[in-house]
Amino acid sequence: MFENTLSEFDNRPLSSGPLFQWLGVQWQGANYAISLNSIAAVFKNTQADTPSASSIPLDVAVHDGSAIFMKSFSHCFALPPNGHSQTSSELTQWAIVLNPSISSATGCRVQSVVGPFWAKAGLATLDHDGQAWTVVYRSGEMAGDMAGESHA
Repeated sequence: MFENTLSEFDNRPLSSGPLFQWLGVQWQGANYAISLNSIAAVFKNTQADTPSASSIPLDVAVHDGSAIFMKSFSHCFALPPNGHSQTSSELTQWAIVLNPSISSATGCRVQSVVGPFWAKAGLATLDHDGQAWTVVYRSGEMAGDMAGESHA
């Protein structure tokens, strides 16, 4: 499990507010930032060949001996309505396992991941490594509602 604490290596002054760790993901041509508080695990795992058109597709990945039911990234995260994403033919090589809010493990696939990196919470967009990352939250959550991101 990822923890959102400052390490001895990254002991910066927090004069302008607390920093949190974020994971940058690329999905359908767009860059998104996800709080590590929402993520239980990240691993590289290419998607299996799609089943025949006559059967119902079920996307499952196996991580640490457990089945992870994979959903679309857009079903796991509330994407901004003015999203500029486009369908990408790039393979989804990375799997993200979400922190469990229900009994079964769920996750999603993305093309690539960057980070984790430190940035402030409460912003709509984060800058990291010369790129802008649109902040997204798990579907049903709002900014600041996640553990470790309360603003006192």
